[in-house]
Amino acid sequence: MSVRMKKELIEGGMQLRAVPQQFAVEAEAALPGGLRDEVRLFYTEAQAEPAQAEAVGNRLTVSGRVNFRALYAQGDLTRVRCAEGSGDFSRVLTITPGEGSAAYTPHCEITSATARVFNGRLLLRAEINVTAQADAARQVNAVTQVEEDGAQVLSQTLELQQCVGGGESSGLIRGEFELAPALQVEEALFAGADARVEDIIGGADGRATVTGTIDLTVCHASRMPGRPLVYTQHSMPFEQTVTLSGEMGDALSASAQTTDAAVALEGKEDERILRAEVSLKVGVQALREQRQSVVADVFASAGDQLIPSGERIAYRSASVNEQTAESGRLQMILPEGTPRIKTVLAAFVQPVLVGASAQGGKLNADMLLRATLIYMTEDSGIPVAYTAEEPARMAFAADAQPEDVLTLSALRVEPSAVAGDRAEIRYVISLRAEGTRYGQAFVVTEVAQEPAPAAESVLAMYRTQPDERLWDVMKRYRLPRESLLALNEQLTADEEETLPEGTCVIAYKR
Repeated sequence: MSVRMKKELIEGGMQLRAVPQQFAVEAEAALPGGLRDEVRLFYTEAQAEPAQAEAVGNRLTVSGRVNFRALYAQGDLTRVRCAEGSGDFSRVLTITPGEGSAAYTPHCEITSATARVFNGRLLLRAEINVTAQADAARQVNAVTQVEEDGAQVLSQTLELQQCVGGGESSGLIRGEFELAPALQVEEALFAGADARVEDIIGGADGRATVTGTIDLTVCHASRMPGRPLVYTQHSMPFEQTVTLSGEMGDALSASAQTTDAAVALEGKEDERILRAEVSLKVGVQALREQRQSVVADVFASAGDQLIPSGERIAYRSASVNEQTAESGRLQMILPEGTPRIKTVLAAFVQPVLVGASAQGGKLNADMLLRATLIYMTEDSGIPVAYTAEEPARMAFAADAQPEDVLTLSALRVEPSAVAGDRAEIRYVISLRAEGTRYGQAFVVTEVAQEPAPAAESVLAMYRTQPDERLWDVMKRYRLPRESLLALNEQLTADEEETLPEGTCVIAYKR
């Protein structure tokens, strides 16, 4: 005879990760001058754009592009220029066998970018870390009720979260800014951009509008005496509408990422206008929260025995999509023999994450800061660049974990000369954390019925063992909770609460 019970499909799952790989991507950029012209390199940076990830079996092919920019001078070494290049990449990562059907999201991190001159060209090279992750859903037919007479049921409530809809949108965000005539800018060399989400509205009509701000930093070539390089910083508000597919959830989560920035100057020399176009990609998820009661254990206090069987499952309990920032400062001391500082032109900071730990609602990030200072000296009109690497640690107020996808970027970098052999660089480090939280639980998926041994009267005085619960004592003697509580006033009514070791429990059954 089958056991009378109810079942319900619940959404289980787990997070999948591809084995990360580190490799080099190379590119070239032509130099416009002659082969015999002297070239000075000041600064090189790179940005990775993952394009797609395709899984087949236990292999995941991630492809994309790395875009390079390098500040240099050629021939006339007092004039700073910018060269750009790009290199494509495609790498095969290892994933868990049988999970190739999951949709993987690739993530790339540039750990270093360098350039060297060869035969009239810039040879560009970037070290890049590539990984990918996916959320794999799995349905479990769990027992939610047992309706047999005498059944004692231990239930648990799972706090489930599902991604039931979402969408992506890409667009160009345009801005226009007046530049101070005193800057005497003659050319916009390059720009860096970072986006942060501030609000999400809508969703009920199948569309969501994401608003936020883009921080834009632009390097310019200048005619100002003794200052051939200047930079300006700007804020660009954005509003991007995303069409959502799937169902509506209880909450919306959004992320925004800049993929490229283009700038140009217009107007007369004393009325310069900076025009900027930033490529922005916005993603939105519709999340549904659900409380689901399932059976964790069962036994019969009378009649035939009830024998449960089940499995331990992982289930999605929360999503993390946070962006926060902290400010810091770096003291840069020039080595002996390095040209002394007269005027600081610009500074660039590239943070590389080397480790992380979470404690007390904060994420402690251990970083390597690669800082480049460009400055003028007392005895030359040619800029000088000095690069140093310094370890740093920052505590970010974020509900993030080391296993999340963590992205660091430097904003609002402000250098100043302290003395001829040292400078101070103030900066803001932005942390973006993306991840999924999973809970674990044992759920009953089937209950069998077996004849019970001949019933015997029980009168026992039992002392609890370590980590034993009221439920464990109930099941040991096949007693309902009310019977134990009636004889043991000192016991808690909570079946799952652990009893103190050595608690004396009286068990009586006729």
